[in-house]
Amino acid sequence: MALAVRKASEEADLYRGMFENAIWGIFQTTEDGHYLAANRALAEIYGYPSRDAMLSALTDIGRQLYVDPRRRDDFVRMMREGGHVSSFESQVYRLDGEIIWISESCREVRNGVGELLYFEGTVEDITIRKSAERELRAAKEQAEAASRAKSAFLANMSHELRTPLNAILGFSEILRDELLGPLGDKRYCEYAGDILSSGRHLLNVINDILDLTKIEAGHLDLDEQPVDVVGILAACERYVADAAGQAGIVLSIDVPEEDVTITADPTRMKQILLNLLSNAVKFTPSGSVTLSAGCEADGGFYFIVHDTGIGMSEENMAKAMLPFQQIDTSLARRYEGTGLGLTLTKSLVEMHGGVLELTSRLGEGTSVIVHLPAWRVETSA
Repeated sequence: MALAVRKASEEADLYRGMFENAIWGIFQTTEDGHYLAANRALAEIYGYPSRDAMLSALTDIGRQLYVDPRRRDDFVRMMREGGHVSSFESQVYRLDGEIIWISESCREVRNGVGELLYFEGTVEDITIRKSAERELRAAKEQAEAASRAKSAFLANMSHELRTPLNAILGFSEILRDELLGPLGDKRYCEYAGDILSSGRHLLNVINDILDLTKIEAGHLDLDEQPVDVVGILAACERYVADAAGQAGIVLSIDVPEEDVTITADPTRMKQILLNLLSNAVKFTPSGSVTLSAGCEADGGFYFIVHDTGIGMSEENMAKAMLPFQQIDTSLARRYEGTGLGLTLTKSLVEMHGGVLELTSRLGEGTSVIVHLPAWRVETSA
């Protein structure tokens, strides 16, 4: 008997110690909002010098403690409905008038016949966490606003630039072709051709910026229709062949043996492949560039652009996927570009439900694979 009494006393001391020394506030309250018991940590959270001082001062939890007294009503309602609450967040007053955030977890305690005796639970001061969340949310909203402003600025500037640029392109083409009569010195025709070439390059840059801003804003729509793969490969070859030939690069187009039709936006699909081919030609001082296509084992379809050019390190591959980035090598700096091409291409591929895969080794070349899902493959014979 004495042993049992001593053991019970030791257990009571143990639980009393846990109660008093816990880092969380611990409480017992009546349903109508009166404290029955609390530990020292709870008094410290609420700014009281002692537990007894808090118990004496707080006689109506809903009215005295909560900044919004209706939170106590919500708390009690949730307790009645579920018998417990977890992570119930509220703003409360400390003794000095400061407003803090707390998180409460609580359960009902009932007797053997089901009568409610009291609520018991824990309180945690989450003011620092809520402040961090608020700052993070404000920073996020500020960043989103800045991004929207940037996109709007780029879109407006791009539109403003295109109008005079179209005039430059039109008149330089008239001069180059001497449509209104001979210019005299042939150098004038050459200069007009340079203006036309530079203007077209600038127009491509502006169009890339416009496309990227539209994608970011969710305003770029796909004009989906059946696309003949062989036809689009032939069109890409015709467009890139001259540039590859002038650079002394062997251009190969591997046409799939089977006739395949995919559902896609033909303009955007051509833009994807031409961006990849242009990059491959641009960064291949000598060697070859290959475009191939075919069906995948899962029923999907792929395009692969492979070159034997300068290649990229693993660090630069990640950088190449970011907008407005240029890979910092002495060879890459010889070439013009905004760094938008690969980012825009990746976005267009993803709009088609596909995946762009990039593999490369520095000094050994690069391969870019466009994987399209099986539901885009219309016919295969």
